[in-house]
Amino acid sequence: MQIYFEQTETVGNDPRVVPNLANIIESILFAAGDAVKFSDILDIAGDMGLENSEFKDMILNFADSYNARNTGLEVLILEDNIQLVARAEHIEHIKKVLKSNARQTRNLSKSALEILAVVAYNQPVTKNYVEQMRGVDCAYMLNSLIERGYIEERGRLDLPGKPYVYGTTLKFLGLFGLSDIADLPDIEKFKNNINNIDSGEEEGV
Repeated sequence: MQIYFEQTETVGNDPRVVPNLANIIESILFAAGDAVKFSDILDIAGDMGLENSEFKDMILNFADSYNARNTGLEVLILEDNIQLVARAEHIEHIKKVLKSNARQTRNLSKSALEILAVVAYNQPVTKNYVEQMRGVDCAYMLNSLIERGYIEERGRLDLPGKPYVYGTTLKFLGLFGLSDIADLPDIEKFKNNINNIDSGEEEGV
């Protein structure tokens, strides 16, 4: 199947035409702000006379075509979700103009990033594991990261006390411009990025 994104879109040699489909998808992603589930976007497939599988192919093709334009924005595929974000290479300029990090890390301290690193590279993990790795109590900061949507509960272990286990979220992937947790950089590179955080933010979350 070959799909084109011009003024109108067709599916292969199918005579059906879907006007402005690329604009529709772009508008949805822009309005959402956060990641959008494919299943939610597919709810409008029927309105266009398309099967879900056809429409999903068109969405993926839209992402490839959009990113090939090399504009200031890019479309990320985050597992079964899709999101429109600023390109990572422009973040420093955006930070300078907006006086904040467009990916919402400005309030994340070095300690918070260290906890995210422990969870991301070892998930699923318990609070006790995180505290053993860092050598300090992490309850407050762990709960704060859960409230902010970067970490989530992934069930309980079948052990005494049935402790919760935690993992990272889609918001975490979007924060670092990752499509999948497998795309995490080498741990040493991640540590170097953490070490570049201003130590003056240590008490933040």
